[in-house]
Amino acid sequence: DRVLSGETWFAPIVADAEAGFGGPLNAFEIMKAYIEAGAAGVHFEDQLASEKKCGHLGGKVLIPTAAHIRNLNAARLAADVMGVPTLVIARTDAEAAKLLTSDIDERDRPFVDYDAGRTVEGFYQVRNGLEPCIARAVAYAPHCDLIWCETSKPDLEQARRFAEGVHKIHPGKLLAYNCSPSFNWKKNLDDATIAKFQRELGAMGYKFQFITLAGFHQLNFGMYELARGYKDRQMAAYSQLQQAEFAAEAQGYTATKHQREVGTGYFDAVSLAITGGKSSTTAMKESTEHAQFKPAAE
Repeated sequence: DRVLSGETWFAPIVADAEAGFGGPLNAFEIMKAYIEAGAAGVHFEDQLASEKKCGHLGGKVLIPTAAHIRNLNAARLAADVMGVPTLVIARTDAEAAKLLTSDIDERDRPFVDYDAGRTVEGFYQVRNGLEPCIARAVAYAPHCDLIWCETSKPDLEQARRFAEGVHKIHPGKLLAYNCSPSFNWKKNLDDATIAKFQRELGAMGYKFQFITLAGFHQLNFGMYELARGYKDRQMAAYSQLQQAEFAAEAQGYTATKHQREVGTGYFDAVSLAITGGKSSTTAMKESTEHAQFKPAAE
């Protein structure tokens, strides 16, 4: 019952399904795969999958509003078929995207620049900005659990207008916001605005706020700092890092003991269970971690 209810299965992970990697059937299958992997939420954006770009790059091509709704419905159907409450998160790239595959959906036509003609690939050129974002978000809202638009910079006024536009038609709809590392935060905002940014977003209804690639930047900068310190101060640099880890344990940090962190003790427990507690090959008891990393109180 615990597994079926999701209590021990769904990890607090939002998996990025990009643009679905194809059409509705692809969205259906990838949603199933993410559910089987244990993701609690899955994210889909309204770009053409074969031309998919990061939201902060050029060359993005939108699909018709109705086409993205089909993808969202396919994802929801997959969750329903599998009997799970996985969250479907929808994003629009209409704030910056300049191209559209087709004008078949009348909701997209007000934003098509027919005078500009079509591109060499046959794509329509469109007027981007907040207005098409709101129009698409309003259309997507009934078909997803959370909705958001990719933005070009951090802007509380733009966020407020988007939230008001969605909530005018769908009151209380949960919103998401990308506090992206692709933005130069200090160049766009002063310190006071940065400090209150997420709090004000929350008051507008942005209940899922995330920093894409935060781990990438922390990992690379942290390793760079350690490498530079190791070059200049040798092991003193690493010892300083280790002491910082020990100090952080009081706040809940657990990775100081890397053998324990990766699960060595789990396999010891399995071995002891198999042998009735008589194994002589368990790893942790005679490890350097056990001997040297125990708190003084122990």
